[in-house]
Amino acid sequence: MTVQDAFGSEPYTLRPKPPLFSGISDLHLSLICPIAVHWLTSAGFEICDRFGWMSQYRLHTTAEELARNRVTRLKCFLVTLQCQGLQMLLGIILGAFGEGDMTGSEKHDEAIWIHRVRAAMEGFVILLSLTGIDFPALQATLWRFMPFLSTPGHAQLDVLIGSFVYWYIVPAFQFIFALITADACMYFIHRLGHTNKWIYKHIHSTHHRLYVPYSWGGSYNHPMDSLFLDGISYAIGCWASGISIRLSIFLFGYATFKNVLDHCGYVFPWNPIRSITGTDTSFHDVHHQSWGLKTNFGAHLSIWDRLMGTYFDDEALISRLRVKNRIAAENMMSRLS
Repeated sequence: MTVQDAFGSEPYTLRPKPPLFSGISDLHLSLICPIAVHWLTSAGFEICDRFGWMSQYRLHTTAEELARNRVTRLKCFLVTLQCQGLQMLLGIILGAFGEGDMTGSEKHDEAIWIHRVRAAMEGFVILLSLTGIDFPALQATLWRFMPFLSTPGHAQLDVLIGSFVYWYIVPAFQFIFALITADACMYFIHRLGHTNKWIYKHIHSTHHRLYVPYSWGGSYNHPMDSLFLDGISYAIGCWASGISIRLSIFLFGYATFKNVLDHCGYVFPWNPIRSITGTDTSFHDVHHQSWGLKTNFGAHLSIWDRLMGTYFDDEALISRLRVKNRIAAENMMSRLS
């Protein structure tokens, strides 16, 4: 498809963007990537479980898992595969309605941002002049300290900023906005799954058969949960943000990694994700306990729980309740042995 440039320059032709890797489309890669991330990351934590590595960071003991979980690992494994297959099918169906990523308009789109930056800078100069600041003199002073800005043939400052915004800031904003939008959808759908007794009994309670979560149990869900809580939420996030299929590969990869991390059962002393989002393994583990079932609904961010009054962060109380659960599970296992 040929389009006339809005700035009056030569028209550009839109064409399908070549895949990131030859032999597989970006759409299919966006569906396969989260599954690969899920099992590779889960494998790392499973090895730690088997060999007792990093046991000092585990939230729960093996006795707790055996005594409290209501589903076997084999059943969890089979249902997880089923859910992943269902989500892949949903992705293929939704992808069939889209045109896919197109290329050819990059220079035009970049020029738009350069034009916006230039207009903003001109407006800024006018504001400075109103305050009595001589911008040309200020610019000359800056160039003495940063001569690269005035080097002949070098890009002007507006070009540098506009290009940076187009290639880096806009995709980063789309990524973050998609994640926030998906997380908002997940929070309210997730909360509905707990406040509506019928939905919880017949659908969402499947996931809560895991009172002691482990890495690959994060995708153990009822099929409807997989479709709406996970699948549709991210589809809405991608649609609202206008994110490209290629960028969605990284979005889905990160989301899957976060899901595994939330269910892995290990709390490490410093977690950069916790520092940014306010959520980690401990945050989500509280939600899996009988005493925290209607709190900490957020998947990526804690802000919705904080705003809606469902945030549970009393560390002293949480610690006491976990010890109580651990003692009860160990007593149960000792009676059975």
